[in-house]
Amino acid sequence: DSLTNLSCGIITLIFEVFTKGGLFLLFNYISREFGLIVWDTSAGLTWVIFFFVYDFFYYWGHRLSHSVNFMWSGHLPHHQSEEYNFTVALRQGAFQDTLNFPVFIPMALMGCPIEVFATVLLLNKFFQFWVHTRAIGRVPLIEGIFNTPSAHRVHHAVNPIYVDRNHGGVIMLWDKLFGTWAEEREEEPCIFGVRKPYRSWNPLYAHIEWWSRLWKDAVRTKRWGDKIKLWFMPTGWRPNDVTHNDPWQPYDIDRYQKYDPKISTSRKALSVTLFMLTLPLISYLLLEQFNLPLLDKTSIAAGILACLYLCGYLLNGGKTVRQTDAKLSSIKP
Repeated sequence: DSLTNLSCGIITLIFEVFTKGGLFLLFNYISREFGLIVWDTSAGLTWVIFFFVYDFFYYWGHRLSHSVNFMWSGHLPHHQSEEYNFTVALRQGAFQDTLNFPVFIPMALMGCPIEVFATVLLLNKFFQFWVHTRAIGRVPLIEGIFNTPSAHRVHHAVNPIYVDRNHGGVIMLWDKLFGTWAEEREEEPCIFGVRKPYRSWNPLYAHIEWWSRLWKDAVRTKRWGDKIKLWFMPTGWRPNDVTHNDPWQPYDIDRYQKYDPKISTSRKALSVTLFMLTLPLISYLLLEQFNLPLLDKTSIAAGILACLYLCGYLLNGGKTVRQTDAKLSSIKP
């Protein structure tokens, strides 16, 4: 699970090598050309204000990512892990920041300088690393005010009382203000994952799994309105005719078992070796991304993706995602 989490994180880094710069350039253009206020970057107040403003918009972007089908596709990989540890923090969705970018356009219209935006974005992400753990219980004084491991465990849980709660990045007061706050309960231990489980260690397909489900439903439904409507409806919504012909298995939290295919030690060792080979490659790509020609960057990225795919293939016992899905669909609940 941890190896897949790290692999998903590397895939996200690769995707952002080709996209992040463009998003920042667009934000900077809007801020400079259409920004309503010119902010003094030497003033500490500027940084403090936008730290809180960013977290406010992050809350809404995060909440929308759980509420709208096509946006959930970008955030879903982060929730697929059935464990909960620091590697989950690194399991980010490759498309998440791109899909969420429009949510932050108001910050650009406010005139937020690009260096301030980039800094508060990174600070928000760095802060959220430590909350991905079961090793820390409730933290005195700050529970319900700032994000904590307890608050974020609730966010990752699939228990009905916890689903779609605690969306704040740093500040939990947004959740209390807008009605999405929930406390972790001792009598209701958190069960992690997603309600339509991802039964695979394939880190590439993890990023397009929900896109694939939506596309299949869009093709199958006969109503043209539903083919378009599907992408913008709440997560999990499906056209009636598709649901009737191909219902999803009901989620049974009481009988749920973690994905744990039995594979040999040699397969595990080979998978780890392949993963280790990607580390110097991704480090080189990140360090030299502004100096390498596009063809070289693409070739290195392709090599890394091939290694990560093989890692997942070995850990799945040599089964593809389609084969795994077919096997699981034959099991009655």
